Amino acid sequence: MTIRVTVLGLASLAALVMAPNAHAQVSEKRPVANVGPVEIDFGQINIGDQKVVPVTVRNLTTSTMTFAGGGLPGSVGFVGSGGTCGGSLAAGGTCNFNYSFRPRSNNGIEVSDQTSLSVTAGGSSMLVPILVRGRGVGTLVDLWPRTIDFGDTFLGQSVTVPVTVTNRRSATVNFAGGGFNVANGFTGAGGTCGGSLAAGATCNFNYIFIPGALGAINNQTSLSATLSGLSISENYSIQVSGVGVDTVGVVSVHPIAIDFGRVKLGMSALVPIKFTNTSGVQINYAGGGFSEIGSDGGAFSGAIGGGVGCTSSTADVGSTCAINYRLRPYELRQFNGSTSMGFSRPGANQSQPYAFTGTAVGTLAQVSPELVDLGTVDFGTTVSVPVTVFNDGDTALTSFVGGSVASPFSSVSTCTGSLAVGASCTYTYSFTATTSSLGAQTAQTAITFTNAQGIAPVHTITLKARGTAVLLKDSFE
Repeated sequence: MTIRVTVLGLASLAALVMAPNAHAQVSEKRPVANVGPVEIDFGQINIGDQKVVPVTVRNLTTSTMTFAGGGLPGSVGFVGSGGTCGGSLAAGGTCNFNYSFRPRSNNGIEVSDQTSLSVTAGGSSMLVPILVRGRGVGTLVDLWPRTIDFGDTFLGQSVTVPVTVTNRRSATVNFAGGGFNVANGFTGAGGTCGGSLAAGATCNFNYIFIPGALGAINNQTSLSATLSGLSISENYSIQVSGVGVDTVGVVSVHPIAIDFGRVKLGMSALVPIKFTNTSGVQINYAGGGFSEIGSDGGAFSGAIGGGVGCTSSTADVGSTCAINYRLRPYELRQFNGSTSMGFSRPGANQSQPYAFTGTAVGTLAQVSPELVDLGTVDFGTTVSVPVTVFNDGDTALTSFVGGSVASPFSSVSTCTGSLAVGASCTYTYSFTATTSSLGAQTAQTAITFTNAQGIAPVHTITLKARGTAVLLKDSFE
């Protein structure tokens, strides 16, 4: 037997009633509720960040509605909470359950979970499966440099390089480790970090090299960062090296090679290289800039960082001057750069090469969710979901383009003009069930924007829904 479902106008209905082979018509039972979205792809979310998508429930009956189930264990980062629904919903009312994703790993591998929400009203029940998925990316904290080459250092001289840590998550980060089992001339001591770092704050750990013997030496350690109360952790390996010497040239330079580690796409990471005038007279210096090749397409840059007794080209006796070197990655890959500086005094010259590396991770901004299935939508009703753009970079986002969809979907956006650092805007997508939107409906759209460096990612948004406007159904042998 073949079952066929149709929507009938008055003329078609009259013709069917008069047809000799027509079977008796049966009214389609109205669903208990609109529930959606029922499938959510949160997309790429920073490890430790939390993104929330509301699942809206609309009571389509004339009775009070009750709920059961719908929870998630949180073992892979997904949680379902009550939102505004509570234990019951009045006839014709609307509320939402909140489903959230807080990644516990940043390996970029998709994780998923599923649950079922039961809604009951007027003696009728409906079991709605809900599927969620997403990917963790980025880093728990910004930490650089990850590799430090102290270069040539006098025997017994103490040289300090700070490792800067910024907590961009919404909870306090606690630290553990970071010291050396066997010092070999290296210590991790002092700085401003202590044992924890508040949300949004920045501090530094100091790494110190005091060579006790001539020659090259290296060491390594690991620093652990854990989100307070959430048991989400990440370990950061820190590599150090240096050379003990009994003489240096015109200047003493530290460090001479830097690995910025993992840097968020489009964000600027800064590490100063400092040089000290160890000669008995004022010195001149030049260079330190980048060619297109040396900067790996413009990802690396340098600027004079100042110091007492320092100008743009000279350093007084004993003065320590700084050049601030930055990595701002513009695509997801490893970057490598190099440059050199020349130092001179009467009768002596010194050329010092610098090497840089770093790897881009994450996204320019977080756009979530990337896919939503709004579920089954009853005739004449509308279900909506917001797609949020969150600027978690360090420059404003501009030039928002795209995001529109065609009927039976519609969109409204607050993403216009400039989106400041730390701000959010939304594209709200809706689906209305009408006689022209029967059955499964799918739409895709693309959202793009740019930052000050011209990085312009494209985010694809996929929408699904199923419209039901079945007034009558018939069956034929």
